[in-house]
Amino acid sequence: MAAKIRAHDWAATPLGPVETWPAPLRAAVNLMVNAPECMFMVWGEEVTFLYNDVYAPILGPRAPGALGASMRVLWGDVWDSVRGPIESAYRGQSERHVEMYIQMHRYGVPEDTWWTFSFTPIYLDDGRVGGAFCLTNEVTEKIQAERRLAREHERLAQLFEQAPMFMAFLSGPEHRIEVVNPGYLRLIDHRDVVGKTVAEALPDAVEQGYLDLLDGVYRTGEVYAANSAAYAVRAEPGGPVHPRFVDIVFQPIRDERGQITGVFVQGVDVTARIEGEAAMRALDAHSRQVIDSATDYAILATDLQGRITHWNAGAQLILGWSEQQMRGHTTERLFTEQDIANGVAERELLDALETGRVVRERWQVRRSGERFWASSATTVLRNADGTAIGFVKVLGDRTAERMAIDALRDSEARLTALVSASSDALFMIDAHWTQMRQLTGTGAARDSFAPIERWMARHIPDSDQHRVVAAVHEAVTSRQPLTLEHPVRRNDGSLGWSLSRAVPLFDAEGKLHGWFGAATDITARRDAENRLRELTASLEERVRERTDELLLAEEKLRQSQKMEAVGQLTGGLAHDFNNLLTAVTMGLDLLQQRIAAGRYDRLERYVEMARSGASRAASLTQRLLAFSRRQTLAPTAVDVNQLVDGMGDILRRTLGPSIQTHFQLASPLWRVLVDAPQLENALLNLCINARDAMPEGGQLIIETHNIELDAEAAASLELAPGPYVRLGVQDTGTGMSPEVMERVFEPFFTTKPIGQGTGLGLSMIYGFMRQSGGQVRMASRLGHGTTMQLLLPRLDGAEDALAADGVEPAALDPHTRGEVLLVEDEAPVRALIAEVLGEAGCRVTAVADGHAALEYLRGAAPIDLLLTDVGLPGGLNGRQVADAGRQLRPGLRVLFVTGYAANAAVGAGQLEAGMEVMTKPFQAAELARRVQAILAPSS
Repeated sequence: MAAKIRAHDWAATPLGPVETWPAPLRAAVNLMVNAPECMFMVWGEEVTFLYNDVYAPILGPRAPGALGASMRVLWGDVWDSVRGPIESAYRGQSERHVEMYIQMHRYGVPEDTWWTFSFTPIYLDDGRVGGAFCLTNEVTEKIQAERRLAREHERLAQLFEQAPMFMAFLSGPEHRIEVVNPGYLRLIDHRDVVGKTVAEALPDAVEQGYLDLLDGVYRTGEVYAANSAAYAVRAEPGGPVHPRFVDIVFQPIRDERGQITGVFVQGVDVTARIEGEAAMRALDAHSRQVIDSATDYAILATDLQGRITHWNAGAQLILGWSEQQMRGHTTERLFTEQDIANGVAERELLDALETGRVVRERWQVRRSGERFWASSATTVLRNADGTAIGFVKVLGDRTAERMAIDALRDSEARLTALVSASSDALFMIDAHWTQMRQLTGTGAARDSFAPIERWMARHIPDSDQHRVVAAVHEAVTSRQPLTLEHPVRRNDGSLGWSLSRAVPLFDAEGKLHGWFGAATDITARRDAENRLRELTASLEERVRERTDELLLAEEKLRQSQKMEAVGQLTGGLAHDFNNLLTAVTMGLDLLQQRIAAGRYDRLERYVEMARSGASRAASLTQRLLAFSRRQTLAPTAVDVNQLVDGMGDILRRTLGPSIQTHFQLASPLWRVLVDAPQLENALLNLCINARDAMPEGGQLIIETHNIELDAEAAASLELAPGPYVRLGVQDTGTGMSPEVMERVFEPFFTTKPIGQGTGLGLSMIYGFMRQSGGQVRMASRLGHGTTMQLLLPRLDGAEDALAADGVEPAALDPHTRGEVLLVEDEAPVRALIAEVLGEAGCRVTAVADGHAALEYLRGAAPIDLLLTDVGLPGGLNGRQVADAGRQLRPGLRVLFVTGYAANAAVGAGQLEAGMEVMTKPFQAAELARRVQAILAPSS
């Protein structure tokens, strides 16, 4: 400890560097460190703590950081107990406390401890007190041992008081009566004898020679014993005499030097037995009546040959035979077959004749054949002149006591065998986990109870003590079994692992009086687990590598399948567009030939053929845009119930009379933001598919419902959690196989015969729903029909008119015909649109890109309408041109034309007021009407 004190950083403590310490402090520290006693000291107002090597084990887990700490903090749990003595020492007053009780928390749980200690002031050179010495000694084990001894004494005293025999302690040669028990008081008729000599208290015993017998025992040291000794009790001189018969023993009492200091008297009052035996000898009518009335004992009399002559009611109750059944039979009936074969019954009678009385315990037999454990006393019956004429046997049923003894013995044997056979370390712990003892194979304690903190300090590594203490504290608080795996330091210093388990032990009243535990060495198991963990980690690394390889191969396969799908899609598109272009090309060729030949009849036929082909091509591109989620949508707030009601007639006509249609519409139903015509087309398409799946007729249910998707359900559908409206179509048709369901949304996939379907219907519905923020959910089983559900997100606060706020378009002069700025990069399209607008009466300025349009917009020329393509070259698209134009000319009207997607013009939200969209291709008349409507004078 001296080296530790020298090496400590005292500059960081209130004491400061060692070289600045006052001489009394250095002298006190030197004295403490070299003292063989358990000592510590405190110094200064901060009560800085220092201690010696003998004191160190008391600190336990507090040892790190204890040196130089404030005792108020270090021993905060006991500060209230020791503050008074310390303050007295600081006032110059020494104090000593003997066996003082202090409750501590050295290991995280309450611990009852006792200490003998003294505090002595340490004076500075100027006479002031600088600190205090404490000489301390823990006496917890001594106090606990004394208390255990006191409890043992208390139990012995209880046994002494409750014993059925009589007992007395006599001291000195005059035989002074020191202690007597209730049995002794009953024997002497409750006379006041304690503190008196035998001669003073029991003159009747002196007269009968018992004082001489006591003198002999005291003088010689030899034990005196007598059976059935007569003692005539006379409680007071001249009073009545009460005869007693006793089995008595006088035992000398010796001190530690072997000197006799007194006599211990003990015995049993056998008066009742002797009188009973005498009564049996007389066998008068009154005696027989008394004997027959006894039912707790079987009392029977026999002649010298053992033949039964008398049998009382107790014998009939215990043994089962009546007196008439047993009279004349020998007592062999009461013995087991083995005892009969061994001649036990005859030998019992012979022993009684020889000794006068035989007491035995053995198995006896009832009339039913059941064995029971009995205690019996067989006494010789004599006539008036002392001649033996028979025997009296008194027998009691002791089966219950024997079973209890056997059960206890078996329990002890099993416990001993368990402890001996167990490879675990078994231990007992007191109720508060402050004392423990380990058991040996014999079930006895290997060591007496010892402080558990010593065992923990020796066997639990410092880094794990806090966790172990916390687990113990939890078990003690909850009174629940403890199970804990922890490192353990073996006796040879090596580290292992232990699985410690402990269960609480409760008495009959539910009071916790201790713990029984077992500790299993699991070092080998932990080592195996560590090796398995390392092997698993290596295996996981190999699995990851293999998984990465498989994912790479899977990605390559997916890319290959994607390219194959793209090839199928482009092949289908090429086929359909070649057919449509053939109609357009041939119609135009024939038209050209007819005009060149001057044949002007039936020209409209070829124009219609070309226009029809072009219209069908436009329809095909709209379907592809829907599938790719790029079609132009006009979403509004829609009540789906009203939409379904409005389609009722057309649906019934489309489905025909063989299909029964049922509508199950929820009310109220939330509104949704969706393109109503597209939703109508989707519903009609689903109903047509259902009709085609029921060629023999069936039932079709159209239902709506409000639903809430939680996080899990929404994730499975690739949607955001929240409220949705469900529009469902359920049929009783042929259903679909799992293989068909996997491909049902693929473009150009169809199960219908050639010419009856394009294979784009469901893929278009899927694209439309995803573009609208919703999803398609499908369920089907072959032969059991199909259910298709469209999910659309609820629109909160939706209104029918959803136009965004913005600057109202500027009103036109009612006399102007319209100044139009046309922006189109394709020259033929630009020329055609300009011609159409010119025919409609507009003045058109046409430019080829966004930069040229901006230059024109910056000028002063009037512009009533900006008509622009969305996809433009040169870095500025149509929407950017429109936004810049509106900054230059607020309220400028804009018409977007696009052959790809409305999203490029609309963005994520809605178009502002005064902006509209047309999707290519369109007819000249449709364009003219749309422009004239936009340029119409504002009301």
